[in-house]
Amino acid sequence: MKKTKLTSILFIFLAFACGKAEKRKKASSAGNEILETEMIKSFDLKISNPESYGGGMVASDLFQDTLGCFLPSKPKDKIFIVDLKNQQFVDEIPLDPNFITYPSGIQVVSRDSIFISDHQFPVIFLINHSGEVLDSYNLYRENLWDLPQEGFPNFSLYFGFGKTFYFNPNNKSFLLPLKQIDLWYFIEQKGEFPTFAEFEIQKENFTGLYGHYPGIYGSKENNFLPFFLSHPIMEVNEGKVIISYPLYENLLIYDLEEGILIEEKNGSIPSIELGKPLVYSIDNFDYEGERSFSLKNSFFGNFFYVQKQKKYVRMFLECVKGVDGNCLAKKLHALIFDQNLDLLEVKVLPGDYPPNYFMYQIGFDEGILSKPSELKSDDIFSPNEYFKID
Repeated sequence: MKKTKLTSILFIFLAFACGKAEKRKKASSAGNEILETEMIKSFDLKISNPESYGGGMVASDLFQDTLGCFLPSKPKDKIFIVDLKNQQFVDEIPLDPNFITYPSGIQVVSRDSIFISDHQFPVIFLINHSGEVLDSYNLYRENLWDLPQEGFPNFSLYFGFGKTFYFNPNNKSFLLPLKQIDLWYFIEQKGEFPTFAEFEIQKENFTGLYGHYPGIYGSKENNFLPFFLSHPIMEVNEGKVIISYPLYENLLIYDLEEGILIEEKNGSIPSIELGKPLVYSIDNFDYEGERSFSLKNSFFGNFFYVQKQKKYVRMFLECVKGVDGNCLAKKLHALIFDQNLDLLEVKVLPGDYPPNYFMYQIGFDEGILSKPSELKSDDIFSPNEYFKID
């Protein structure tokens, strides 16, 4: 069988890396023992964009192993399909702006069953390959759960770290990480906020609310975080729902069918120092602190499963601080876990990243697709770097 271009180049990099790779960190499953290991250099996919692609990345989903379906930040009315194996754009699917105003999440079940969420409203649309809207599911519920205070919490299908939603074909339901809109207003109650929910399509209603916000997220202190760091990151695999928070060390593992917490496992190593939340004050709101938070702090990013390696990856963005406390640069780390969520090793991606770098990483093939440290143009396809995790 003739090797593909990608396979051949990866083989060259594997051979090269044996002698040239940088030293990296390795952790025991308890996160206490740090050893040295080596990391393979990144590989640039060099995928060129069509003229209609306008840069940035909101969400993506992999279909049939090598087809990536991407929602860019612009334009907002198209899905772009990329053949990652052969490193080229192959198709576009139009999105009807009369229905989908701001696409924020995507899951491809089949060629003509594609789910798209909207950031502006908690609605998920079902479309076909032509972009025709086949159905829609309004998830808005004013009283999704009861609170003793005036006002109500709801959630947003906001894009950012992790999946916006997950369609469970067994139950014909959506699982949703609950990204609370009014989280910091309900200081006394936020420890009781559910972490994720299940919405059954046939019943057209929520049938389960699961978990509670942990650590600083459920604290009765007046903690405040930028919105993109305020909410759970969800991965669903092998009958489990795994929840990761940007500023919480552990991973929470729930049973997919029952929604009960199975286990809370170590998801970090002692050398990792996470940022501290701001203090929330409705009378003296710290707008500058919110805007500059990522320029002064370290936090976890995307959490995902790498199918071919049967491993999970949790990204960590380390702030390399100067004497003024601001980040001189960012270092990107990949914490790698086995199928039981035991921490195997920590690898550092080569090179420094800008202090304002916003992560975008997903699992692909035997490793990670990652946004480069810098884009020379907004028209460049974002996740163009590939890292093989073994």
